[in-house]
Amino acid sequence: MNEEEDIVGFSLRVDEVMNTIGGFSENINESLIVQKTLRSLPLICNAKVSTIKEIKYLENMKFDELHGILFTYEMRIEKEKL
Repeated sequence: MNEEEDIVGFSLRVDEVMNTIGGFSENINESLIVQKTLRSLPLICNAKVSTIKEIKYLENMKFDELHGILFTYEMRIEKEKL
């Protein structure tokens, strides 16, 4: 994820990749996508990433759930900047 990119844009790019891979009849392990997504987030999200890893069971988390959590976090950060 780029520092200038928002969560929605980043999630759309990940969805595109997941759909492309799925188009090749490959099974997608969503927990692997969640873990790789968490690794690719910028430093500003480190606190939230740590919390997600401690509280949630990553092997059961869906990408859509992660997207919702990160979108809410991004909105909170933007609100605090104002």
